[in-house]
Amino acid sequence: MRLLVLGGLGPYPERLTTFLAHGHQLWYASTHYLPAVQDQIGGIPALSLDDAPDASAVRLVELVSSERIDAVYSLLNVWDGSNPVTAGLLRHGCPVPLIRHYKEHYVSPNDDERTCIERADGVIFINEESRDYFAGIYQSPASSTCLDADPIPSRYLKGTLQPKLSWSDRRPHLLVAGTVTTDGTRYDYRSLVRGLAERRAHVHLYAHFRRLDPSTGWMLRDEAAEAEYGVLAAESGYVHLHPPIPPDQFVEEWSRYDAGLLHVSDLNDHFRPFNFPNRYTAYIAAGVPIALATGDMPAMERHLQTLGAVVVYDELADLVERLPDPAAVAAALTAREGLTWEAVFPALEAFIRSCQP
Repeated sequence: MRLLVLGGLGPYPERLTTFLAHGHQLWYASTHYLPAVQDQIGGIPALSLDDAPDASAVRLVELVSSERIDAVYSLLNVWDGSNPVTAGLLRHGCPVPLIRHYKEHYVSPNDDERTCIERADGVIFINEESRDYFAGIYQSPASSTCLDADPIPSRYLKGTLQPKLSWSDRRPHLLVAGTVTTDGTRYDYRSLVRGLAERRAHVHLYAHFRRLDPSTGWMLRDEAAEAEYGVLAAESGYVHLHPPIPPDQFVEEWSRYDAGLLHVSDLNDHFRPFNFPNRYTAYIAAGVPIALATGDMPAMERHLQTLGAVVVYDELADLVERLPDPAAVAAALTAREGLTWEAVFPALEAFIRSCQP
């Protein structure tokens, strides 16, 4: 196929290079920040859509025609600017099938989203819960399927699995990785960390300490947040701060832990019931099951229960009592191969083909 990929690529060039490995030709139109990924995508023709959505749509229609594109694959999150451009492309009469792939989305209907859902030739939803939400708001798309939009690349599986720390000290060791803040949002782990430490459970944070810049929407380094968590660690022998590590070290470093923690509850996080946070597959790649409060993230809980790679708990005391959980660890190790981008790619490829005449 000759494909135009549209949207924000994020940190994973495999989103494009796997198509190349399967014999497809690609063009990439970035709606986010092309310089961040341009060095990783080799010779794939790429352009940055910095114009207004309608102007960008006109450029894309011309590109589709001049390069004889077979289909447009629009990914991934709504915050990357892909929704307005995708909607503009559909309104300007996209001359080839367009497939919209959703991951994280606002739970706030709008005209651009309606256009992307109702007029796309195919829509890939992150899970059944997300699909059912949209079915109650918009007209169903011509064709749809459910497929996690953001599984990890297989390179995350490299490394040697290590013995669990809890085997030697008989205390649970939990993992938090990714963005950490002090702003009261889903990335503010202070209360959760304190609660676990008070129950003599170790918490290991591999943190990017951040704060939101409202003027740009970018997450910036926050030295004050780093200092606050540093004080928390100094006051407790159960809180441990680690520098972030690259993906090829995840297995070797994280496999020592008993469970991984996802985002904390946030009343303003309306997407939470549908979310499949990206970090869950990184944890499972290292043989680390997920710890989830009962009913807190129903789509995630259902998915992980199917895999068996989860410890569902009612209270923190219950979680600490149940760790380590050898059965959940074994299930994570069994599931890890199937939770990679390369493993789900054939289903994605097949769906894109099915949306073409």
